[in-house]
Amino acid sequence: MSFLSRSVPDDALRQSVATPAIPDNARLRARTVEKDATTAPPRAVSARAVILGLIFSAALCAFTPYNDFKIAATYIAGTQFPIGALFVLFVFSLLVNGIYYTVAPSKAFSRGELLTLWTMILVASGIPSSGMMRYFIPMVVAHKYMSNDTNSWENKIWAQAPQWIKFQDKEAADAFFKGYPLGQEHIPWGAWIGPLAAWVPLALLFLVATFCLTAILRKQWVANEKFSFPLVALPLALAEEPEPGRKVNVLLRNPMLWIGVVLVTAIHTVRGLHQMYPSVPDITMNWDFNSYFTVRPWNQLGWVPGYIYPLVIGIAFLLPAEVCLSLWFFFFFFLAEKLLCIQMNWEMPGPQGYGDHLFHSMQAYGGGLALVGWTFWTGRRHFQDVWEKATGGPRAANIDDSGELISYRTALFGLLIAYGGIAVWMTFAQVPLAITLLMLVTLTLALVVISWVVCQAGMLFMAQPYGSIDVLSSIFGTSPFRTSDLFTLSRFEGMFIYDTREMLAPSVLMGAKTADVGQFNPRPLMGAMVASVAVGFAVSLFASLYLPYYNGGGNSLKNEFTYHWAPEKPLSFLGGVANLPFRGSWINGLHMATGLVGVLLLQFLRARYNFGLHPIGFLCASVYAIKMLWLSIFIGWACKSLIARYGGMKGYLGAMPFFLGLILGDVINAVIWIVIGNLTGVGYAIMPG
Repeated sequence: MSFLSRSVPDDALRQSVATPAIPDNARLRARTVEKDATTAPPRAVSARAVILGLIFSAALCAFTPYNDFKIAATYIAGTQFPIGALFVLFVFSLLVNGIYYTVAPSKAFSRGELLTLWTMILVASGIPSSGMMRYFIPMVVAHKYMSNDTNSWENKIWAQAPQWIKFQDKEAADAFFKGYPLGQEHIPWGAWIGPLAAWVPLALLFLVATFCLTAILRKQWVANEKFSFPLVALPLALAEEPEPGRKVNVLLRNPMLWIGVVLVTAIHTVRGLHQMYPSVPDITMNWDFNSYFTVRPWNQLGWVPGYIYPLVIGIAFLLPAEVCLSLWFFFFFFLAEKLLCIQMNWEMPGPQGYGDHLFHSMQAYGGGLALVGWTFWTGRRHFQDVWEKATGGPRAANIDDSGELISYRTALFGLLIAYGGIAVWMTFAQVPLAITLLMLVTLTLALVVISWVVCQAGMLFMAQPYGSIDVLSSIFGTSPFRTSDLFTLSRFEGMFIYDTREMLAPSVLMGAKTADVGQFNPRPLMGAMVASVAVGFAVSLFASLYLPYYNGGGNSLKNEFTYHWAPEKPLSFLGGVANLPFRGSWINGLHMATGLVGVLLLQFLRARYNFGLHPIGFLCASVYAIKMLWLSIFIGWACKSLIARYGGMKGYLGAMPFFLGLILGDVINAVIWIVIGNLTGVGYAIMPG
């Protein structure tokens, strides 16, 4: 067991995270409402909350591409904890409700309304960025622009693909990346109508699958297994209603919260001014540890950075101890694996997914299979109930799904229709059924594993270190498959499941958690979330096309990864294997088996013997996210361990507002510097980019 587990029971800490900094009288009111059947249900998904949610969602979706890629300020979303959503909630909790409680208390926004507003912005925030459009739009058009007579990618890679999934207009493709001449800027809708008509249905099927699968998982993770949902802790605390006679709630009156905010503000003020005026001394918050690794084998470890993010330290403080420990422990375990490979002169090729090395990508794939299998095994009674209710089985009348996001019948058959629709689309795109089935397995891994990591571990953002093409090429080689089929596969997964830092599925589950804690019906909230995503999708699609065409093309924007490296990655790989096919090896299958057995073993040891390491860290040990966050996670874990060790539960709860202040301080300052960046054209990114 971990150091903290011996000091303070994690069950008690989890309970404190579920309702942080909520006063005793508020908890008493909640219990009274629950017991009193005559009490009116709390006001939550009201017309004004939904309208405001749609307005803010649309505005942020329109502004996000410009802010993220033109100004290069802090991403408005950028993670599973979007700063835009929390900042709006903070303003309404402190300022708007503060005014209402002063002049018209009866008109103040209720806790449920504030949580509805936050949830609607939350689910829409990722759509204009990595949650959809950041990769969707470039992946549709990039092959036409990047293929030329020198690389012959058109003939080598996508010539055999059906015409309807190709971007046909060379001039429009070139202008997307290089821009039109000054004064001739426009969106060439004629060139885009066909490709969008082909690919948008696939995106909508992905969104339907996301909503349906999360609806099926909700009860198991929220009610049965009681996931900790660390990223929901601060929104719940901010949305808490003040006691009678007060203008703001207990958290916003806590001086420890504001000490954290002020500390973070002082740091970012100095660092932001240094960004604008280099003569101002900087405060070092990041290090490149490679400068200390100058001899073999250490100098071959690759990039090993260390970043301090106050927000991540605050979130880590909320995590169960074993989860927090495993996140940084397995990062070093992965480095040890690399050292062994270096010492033994074993090859370490890179994957097509967003991981470091193929061997860990395959381990993580096996681990993901194990996690999904474990999830459905431990929740088998719940999933049997879902099946019974959806299919009208013998026990259907005794199963109540009225408190779910949508009915079990809608969720199950919606999921089957979405998966079936994706399979039909792939069939018309001439992709073999075996590849399509593997792709659907990988899609399921993304939806379940990323949601599990975010909702259980509070991982700020996460990416899968693998794709289906890694499994196919590493085990079977590329020779058995048509290059055009692998390219279509890579485009789908590049659009939706490679960079999952703002994936919709965890956001829907976090919204469901707010309804559970706020004790209001989640079904109207589901309708509000769907409406917000629909509006966000339409606005984001337009904004993502408008930005490059009216700002000199994607090549002139300040995010080379979005407009160059990400869409070029599959083309470069497949162009190479078209000349020299990638050879598969059974060793990679062994890596997959090792990951599968390892995660199952860790889950068994935790369930049977309360073993203090969690497999969450193993699944994300090689991705960009953990490289950016491990040091902050370690600091948060160390602070929590020391405070809980020597201060007990009283010390932990007393310190919690300060660490929530670190989170809130980063959010407030990120918004301030976004405004400054858009006024000055100088971006200062506070969050990981």
